[in-house]
Amino acid sequence: MEGKPLQSVFFHFRFKFLAITTIAFLMYMILSGAREFDEFAKSPEFQMLGPFLLFAMVLFFIFRKFPIKCPHCHKILPTQKNWHCPECGQVQGKDRYLMDKCLHCKQVPATSFCDHCKEEFRL
Repeated sequence: MEGKPLQSVFFHFRFKFLAITTIAFLMYMILSGAREFDEFAKSPEFQMLGPFLLFAMVLFFIFRKFPIKCPHCHKILPTQKNWHCPECGQVQGKDRYLMDKCLHCKQVPATSFCDHCKEEFRL
């Protein structure tokens, strides 16, 4: 392989950012809570918990389906397809999201190939 690093589409960054934001919000809620649970249950932080977690779940499902652009040819690629695992070399056999684990080796793919230009890129 060449010494040149693969270009990235920052697909996994979407989910890492969502996870870090959710953890930070939960830490804020825990650390800013009142001494008694009754006081904490009446606080605005506790009342924001339900809507925030619903919003985070909606973002998770949107991020999965939001298409990505090939960094080489700049064409839109689907995030759900019958992908080829770069770790074990097996084809999934059915359409699966790129963020899902491989059915055979249970690894999350770090790279993918463009359907148009056949170039490899990092997810």
